[in-house]
Amino acid sequence: MMATYFPYEKYREGQLELMEHVESSIKSRQNLVIEAMSGFGKTVTVLSAALNIAERLNLSILYLCRTKREIDRVIEESKKIQSKRHFNFSFIISKHDFCLLYSNQKLDAFSINTLCKYSILNNLCSYWTNCSFLEQSVISSLFSNINNLTSYLSQSKILRVCPYEIAKRRFFSSKLVILTYNCVFNDPIFNQTELFVSEPSKTIIILDEAHNLFSTISDQYSFKINEIDIENSIGEAYQLGFIDLGRLLERLSALYNKICFLIDKVSAHDRSLIKNEIKNFPFEGISILHNLLSKYIKGTVTTSLSYTPYVIKNFAKIYTFLNYLLSYLSYKNIFMLVETKKNFPTLFFINVDPTNQIDSFLKRFWSYIMMSATVGSPKVHFSLLNMDPLKTKFYYVEPNFLSQNISVIIDKGITTKYKQRSQQLFRKIAERIYNVSKCVPYNIGIFFSSYAVLLPTLEVFSSFKVNRPIFKESPDLSLKDANELCEKFKESKEKGGILFGVQGGRFSEGENFLNDEMRAVVIVGLSLPPPTKRLFITMSYIKKNYPQNAFLVAMLDPAVKKAVQAAGRITRSNLPSIVLMLDSRFGSSLVLEMLPKWMKRRLILTNLDGCLLERAFTQLSPHFYEQSK
Repeated sequence: MMATYFPYEKYREGQLELMEHVESSIKSRQNLVIEAMSGFGKTVTVLSAALNIAERLNLSILYLCRTKREIDRVIEESKKIQSKRHFNFSFIISKHDFCLLYSNQKLDAFSINTLCKYSILNNLCSYWTNCSFLEQSVISSLFSNINNLTSYLSQSKILRVCPYEIAKRRFFSSKLVILTYNCVFNDPIFNQTELFVSEPSKTIIILDEAHNLFSTISDQYSFKINEIDIENSIGEAYQLGFIDLGRLLERLSALYNKICFLIDKVSAHDRSLIKNEIKNFPFEGISILHNLLSKYIKGTVTTSLSYTPYVIKNFAKIYTFLNYLLSYLSYKNIFMLVETKKNFPTLFFINVDPTNQIDSFLKRFWSYIMMSATVGSPKVHFSLLNMDPLKTKFYYVEPNFLSQNISVIIDKGITTKYKQRSQQLFRKIAERIYNVSKCVPYNIGIFFSSYAVLLPTLEVFSSFKVNRPIFKESPDLSLKDANELCEKFKESKEKGGILFGVQGGRFSEGENFLNDEMRAVVIVGLSLPPPTKRLFITMSYIKKNYPQNAFLVAMLDPAVKKAVQAAGRITRSNLPSIVLMLDSRFGSSLVLEMLPKWMKRRLILTNLDGCLLERAFTQLSPHFYEQSK
């Protein structure tokens, strides 16, 4: 039965054993945490085994990805599995990404969601209406002929149907549903979590890139607001004729300023001070304002000035603010902090420990499988996520399957420590990258610790007039633009393209680069977070509530994982490859201990100056320059 869904003729070393562990765990309703390096084939191995046991036990599968790009990878593997044994699968991303009606307008996600409901109720969206006339056979054909999210959007546009609605309707007949974390872990206060499955207790949940889970959910459950947001809501209330609401919001502005003063100047931890201020709020508590906002936030106003109805979205932010304010008073893991920029204080609500939300979510399912190339310390991972050691197993896949020669060079002659950053440092990094480009005629991935290091380095590097295609990741890239950029980079292998990205970005984790699509990776800097109020609060909380070292948990472990993930982009290649790590801190005994085995097989620490780089490349990988056949 093991080969029922596995689409390849041969198993890679370790895949059969992992499949057996997956099936055994699901059968006994045990949870499983898997660590296997990039290139092993985690997705197809776990999916094949999960589909096999799900069929026997009449279960469904929910697969969560970190990014939209990673959904494409799961779709690719699912299509290959379908060629062996047919099953239905579906996928979804946000309405903001899937909306065809308002795709030509630059609208935020909240506006798209609101306008979607308005358009459906008023019969204004032909894409949604056409879904009712689409036969099931056409829907099946649609999903059979697509290869990724982009092709799905294109085909939906040709058929003039709503991609979101068709995908959602497909859920009910799908054995597998693929989503991003953000689709599922919505703001738990403003939006109720939508599971996208009818029976969680009869569903297996697979969480990919699980090393990011704690920080991903923490970020998702955080919120910020400033005085301008409140002023905009006041103006919106009076503009729409909601006089009573406008007056209440004016009073709220005074409360907001007092809270900011108390948090910033007095104490960020004394919740009794905030409670007293709320009790003194000059009307019947928060409830009246809360109820009024709830009445209006889902509304739209039709005007003669625009074809698109006006969305009352400023109220939504105030409504969310009130909800977070009440949560701050009730939950010890919610903190407030204030940061002032351009004389305007911004109030942040941060969830420093989303363990309870994660735990209550996962308990709804039959069982869960977490997998990553960089789980790190199982003890820390289990403790942070409050996993039951009696119901959860850890399984490590030895990288014996890795046939290629991967050389790792750690440059001790450079560091990106915050206090040492300067124009001279950025020039030094740019020169290192320039020397790599002269030594490596193939595609190269450069992954920086942050955009603050990437941008000034790229500016210097560009002055060197390198005659090779240059590609740059940006934080605001759309899904379409990201897909096009990545594909163009892969296609530039004959000319030796250079991709400038960031560690923890969309191209450094979960992206597949085969053979000559990336032969060398340069890791620029250890991405330790800069000292901030948020970091101080998080570390203080960890020290108080967890037995682990706060610096290790909150700073070093995530930084090393980002670097290892980026380095792992070359492990899917069958050709000799090189990883160059530009930061002396990677050579410390503590970090070296945290690096995975495959990175320490052929590793040297050196100071790469002058011609030492080319010499190190030649010594470590004598076959590196042999062309692939």
